[in-house]
Amino acid sequence: MGSPEKTERLVVVGGWGVRVDMLAELYRHWPGPVELVSLDDFLLARCDSVVEVADELLSLYSGPSVWMGWSLGAQVVMEAASRDAWAVSAVITLAGFPRFIADESWPYGMDADLFESFSCGLRRGSERYWQHFLLLMISGADGGSNERRRMKEWLAKGPHVSPDNLVKSLEWLRHADQCSLWADARVPVLHVTGACDQIVANWNGGLKMQPSAMQVRIPGMAHWPGGGFAEDCRGAIETFLQWRRGVKS
Repeated sequence: MGSPEKTERLVVVGGWGVRVDMLAELYRHWPGPVELVSLDDFLLARCDSVVEVADELLSLYSGPSVWMGWSLGAQVVMEAASRDAWAVSAVITLAGFPRFIADESWPYGMDADLFESFSCGLRRGSERYWQHFLLLMISGADGGSNERRRMKEWLAKGPHVSPDNLVKSLEWLRHADQCSLWADARVPVLHVTGACDQIVANWNGGLKMQPSAMQVRIPGMAHWPGGGFAEDCRGAIETFLQWRRGVKS
């Protein structure tokens, strides 16, 4: 891993319904302490919004840290940065999004009808739709057969979140709009997106942001930044960490 300042702490927040361990290839070689946060039942039972999750985590990790979030976790870390720029010294988002659902003003999200269909299906059969989501995370990725083989390990583990909390946290995405928050981020930010993401359309360049924000689109990557694309993501992170030093100086 690149050059965080001294042994700076890394706080890693997982995505909707997925284990933070799925990002192990990205944080395994971080030279400082690493705190891992899954959006699991233990956390979701105490929180009713992305804002409350961010506040909960800020109370646990109050010292300056780099925060990295995947998918829904990206919204958590961006919210945390907006609330405490001292505790969140820099942000890395992976397959993140300022808004999840598309409309006339934001064409990059998931189609609203598709979201509604998935939401209804999740209520009827949570595990089946959870499995569908994991496969959708790698749909369209280069090297699809290899990605499916890697995904089998995580499918076999089953969901680590109860059906009620899967539904609850999915609903957070229905009306969430962080466009202004992402545009006005007060800390250095790296947004890593996949060129082949089938869950949300690639929004690279679709939002005017601060000069301290960097966007990197990984060719061939879908919604999962691990597997065959972990090395590309690590390279983007290393470049960002070096670039960040120049932004701060």
